[in-house]
Amino acid sequence: MIIKSQAKAILTLAVFCIMAVSVHAADILIPELSISTHGSFNDADRFVLSSRSSFDLLIQGGAKFSAFLKLGFRTTDLESHLNAIGTGVSLSNTPDNSELAAAIRQLEHMQGLEFRSTAVTIDKLFSTPLELSVFIGHHDVFASGDDFVNLFGSKPFATRIKGFMYYPEGIGPNQNIWYDGLHEAYGTGFRLSWKGLPVTPYVYAYQDSWLGVGHYSFDARMLFNQDLLKLEAFAGASIPVGTMGAYRGGILFYVDTGTIGSFYAQIGVPYWQPDSEFALSNMYFLFEPRLQFGIANLTLSLFFHPAYYLQQLTEKDGALDLRVNVLFGDINKVSRQGGLDSKLSYDPNASEQNIQLELAPYFQMVSGGVRWDLRLTSRILPLPAQWYHIFAPTIGITTSF
Repeated sequence: MIIKSQAKAILTLAVFCIMAVSVHAADILIPELSISTHGSFNDADRFVLSSRSSFDLLIQGGAKFSAFLKLGFRTTDLESHLNAIGTGVSLSNTPDNSELAAAIRQLEHMQGLEFRSTAVTIDKLFSTPLELSVFIGHHDVFASGDDFVNLFGSKPFATRIKGFMYYPEGIGPNQNIWYDGLHEAYGTGFRLSWKGLPVTPYVYAYQDSWLGVGHYSFDARMLFNQDLLKLEAFAGASIPVGTMGAYRGGILFYVDTGTIGSFYAQIGVPYWQPDSEFALSNMYFLFEPRLQFGIANLTLSLFFHPAYYLQQLTEKDGALDLRVNVLFGDINKVSRQGGLDSKLSYDPNASEQNIQLELAPYFQMVSGGVRWDLRLTSRILPLPAQWYHIFAPTIGITTSF
């Protein structure tokens, strides 16, 4: 029996969507395409490459309406994806458990194309500054800092400690998510916002796809923007969860002195049920002072992992990371920069070694509209059995169209 992937059906649907909206002069964009390749030694003492590829196909409405459709391609292991596509998946007439498990893994590797989100926005609702958006899928990310760039044209200031480059294995049992902000609106619902105020408020109500069908979430957030001060705060609740619901909240804080350096912080509770005792592991906090010394920049990052993130268990509760990053140059001015990043980690959930130490020299540059991130991570503690297992290189490529 041959089990076929749904990738062709999804691709066909995407093509028809593109053809349909192109008639109405819609814009078709790829906001960003990124590829990250991570090298390491496996249990058989072989050096293997594992790549992640990610891009979004964004179809935006024309002058007659404000809408978008976002399709994407994401895979946690591009090499296994290519192998699965090339060899296919087959089962014998009487498959055993091991054969079924292997077929399921092959099917998982075949998946890549996915629906990301769609939304329709009505500006100046009832001739007021009120804006209404109806969305399905992934929508806004709370307390990430990116919205200040998109809404106010601020220069990027978010922490670098996010994404696949820093969390190549995902978070806990889920390889498809990594830390970025404190929460994300994901599901089917609507968003209300009011423009033209000293602060920019948002209100959300949606069926929460992080929790599943029949679970609903409600969030309120506000953004305050000045040249040297950025502030975002949010609070939300989800029902039915437990006996009293689940709650979350947090803030993002950034202040730039203009001369000496800046300070960045994310503090919050991504998930908490009142029918359980509140503990420090419910907290998410990242403190990041940044000091400027001429062409050099020193960043200290202290990150405390929460027990839950995006309403899912992280299996990292109580883990603590201390990073020291020395950076030379400015990629926004001279198109290149480099430095040394070190990380000291403590994980009370680890079965063997609770403390890890890594050193990673890196180099980043922009050439021809493509950003290159080269990183060589060296694990100092615990020392592997073979000395050459210390090294784990990573290459990241990001471009926009």
